[in-house]
Amino acid sequence: MKNVLFPRFSDGRLWLKVSIGVLIMFLPVINLFAFGYLYRFMLAPRYATDGGVQLPEWSEWSRMFLEGLRLVVFVASYAVASFVLAVASEWLVLVGSFGMFHMGWSMLMPLFLTLLLPIFFVTVMQYQRTEQFSNFLSGHGTLHYLRYLWWPMIWPSLAFVGLQCVCGVLYGIAWFVGFGVAIASFNELLRHYGDRIDDGFHGALH
Repeated sequence: MKNVLFPRFSDGRLWLKVSIGVLIMFLPVINLFAFGYLYRFMLAPRYATDGGVQLPEWSEWSRMFLEGLRLVVFVASYAVASFVLAVASEWLVLVGSFGMFHMGWSMLMPLFLTLLLPIFFVTVMQYQRTEQFSNFLSGHGTLHYLRYLWWPMIWPSLAFVGLQCVCGVLYGIAWFVGFGVAIASFNELLRHYGDRIDDGFHGALH
């Protein structure tokens, strides 16, 4: 995390770009532009070793809107998967304890939101490479990346989910800033583990 928040950023307009995103995120439907911006941020160069990190420009608005729709589809799938697992776990605890213990799904859902967020980032990244939904759920590719990234991503994932829980009506800050930091963490991990991930992936194929 120490390489994510500021040392790697060399953008003189960082706060202006972030402020625009936070304000837009509060506006229903219009916030699709903010989601599109976050989607574009995930496409930033991930293996750069110098020059710092530049946030994308607020430009190409029609394309950004469509990219926002794509990211919202992934976010909705991620939220639904977390909800289903939380409800299923609630039922298993209830049945397994013969009705003696009961944990509400709302208590379990933050756990699954945290555990599934690394998988969410890996699947979005795989989709971005070809923008074909038929390719983004490569089981082998997903497991290979998670071997390196799942555990380190738990900490920014926990911070992101915790921010959602405490921010309440300030969800625009929680989503844009929290999600942005999680994306930056993911990109930094890809940069850090890049050679090992690529070598391991090609070695597994051969």
